[in-house]
Amino acid sequence: MEKSDKKKRLQTIRKIVSMHSLESQEELLAELREEGFVSTQTTLSRDLKQLRISKVRVRNGHSVYALPREGQFEPVPTIQEINQAKWRLNFSGNLMVVHTPPGHAGMVAYDVDNQKYSIFLGTVAGDDTVIVVLAEGTDREAAAKIMRELFPKLN
Repeated sequence: MEKSDKKKRLQTIRKIVSMHSLESQEELLAELREEGFVSTQTTLSRDLKQLRISKVRVRNGHSVYALPREGQFEPVPTIQEINQAKWRLNFSGNLMVVHTPPGHAGMVAYDVDNQKYSIFLGTVAGDDTVIVVLAEGTDREAAAKIMRELFPKLN
């Protein structure tokens, strides 16, 4: 293999890692194939070591590959994550259901639980959904307005 091929492959790996949240070398190898590079797992491992790419744990508990940044490793949100971030708000009785991108529900629940609004009695969070228990008789529009102020991405 020529040095120029390796350089192009390394640049492509950096680009892929910066644009996708990949949890395994198999996923990374598949992305590399789509870019026209056929590689073995052994070669990929060496490339990752050379590029100082490491796995980091993200909010949802999964580990993804990330580029080094000032001595620290930080995952870069993918364009897909940004574009597919579907924030929604629905009601059922005195329950408000907040849909978030994967891994964001815990943060939303924490923020709601730490507000001083007496209309929010408590929350239950999954990976991408939060159930907010509202006080009896709470006006849904008032609760929705507060939530939209707290989380402007909600629609």
